[in-house]
Amino acid sequence: MAVDNAQVREDAFSRALVSANVAATAAPTSNASATLARARAFPRAYEEPERKWQIDIQNQLVEHVQMAEGWDGYGTPAPSMDTAFFALLVLNKIMRTRSPIPQVVPSSTGGIQLEWHEKDIDLELHIFAPYQCEMWFQDHRQAKQPPTSRELAADFGPLNEPMKLLTSR
Repeated sequence: MAVDNAQVREDAFSRALVSANVAATAAPTSNASATLARARAFPRAYEEPERKWQIDIQNQLVEHVQMAEGWDGYGTPAPSMDTAFFALLVLNKIMRTRSPIPQVVPSSTGGIQLEWHEKDIDLELHIFAPYQCEMWFQDHRQAKQPPTSRELAADFGPLNEPMKLLTSR
């Protein structure tokens, strides 16, 4: 029996999304049956997320995870499910109601790059692996201010100001 690896990866990615969101949203309780009931109800709720960008980004991430090794002609691996999942978690933390949706691009290192190039702002977040990221930001309306480049691990606070600018302009 032939196994469709792309379908297996997509199913695993979807299960990882559901389990992580259940873990992140479930209230602490000693009642295991109440937690299980919330976990069973969650997939139905997640099928219709609050924000449309979540669906669009998840679909793009699934496509990138399913790419064949060497997708760029140089033997580059497809992004891992862990990296794609982490990208979605970061976006859930930094996106605001009216934030523009980023371009989602696979990188030549097997990571994911999230890019915003609009409103005189360039913001790029390269996610090499979970908790291994680099941010690059430039506000072209602040000509005297040099571009910002920094590594990010667990603290994504430095993305707050660029996202605020992107959302408010």
